[in-house]
Amino acid sequence: MADNLRGVEAVYRIIESLKTELLSNPFCNKVTMGTLTEVDLAKMTIFPLSHISLDTVTHNENTLSFSITLFNLDIVDVSKDLPADDIYGNDNLVYIWTNQLYVVNRLIARLKQSTIYNDGWELENIPSSDFINKEMENMLAGFQTTIVITVPNDISVC
Repeated sequence: MADNLRGVEAVYRIIESLKTELLSNPFCNKVTMGTLTEVDLAKMTIFPLSHISLDTVTHNENTLSFSITLFNLDIVDVSKDLPADDIYGNDNLVYIWTNQLYVVNRLIARLKQSTIYNDGWELENIPSSDFINKEMENMLAGFQTTIVITVPNDISVC
């Protein structure tokens, strides 16, 4: 795999690897890519959703570093019943956060196991995830996480 994960080919390999890993998770129903506004977020059947947004590429001397933002989202379901308590309210917000944190955490753990020498890439940053709390028109919740994946650059300066 390392021989094929170079330069521009890395874009395909990274997307496919992320997609495969995310879809292997029971709390991910669909993976999309692009800008989040391009996704039909009103479509109830796509949730829980993982969305890949390619942000930037840094051209280092011997490597390329891809900054990628992941959105792990689900729709908050609000019950018409009175809240059982003041902490959890009458919706499934904490349940969504728990499940989507599992999706992100498992993905990051798998990425941390990879190294540029063995797999042809490595996770460069220490990712942090921002909570998403009942945002957009259909009250989405989950996490937004930015990761940086570095791959060898096969174009030499010579």
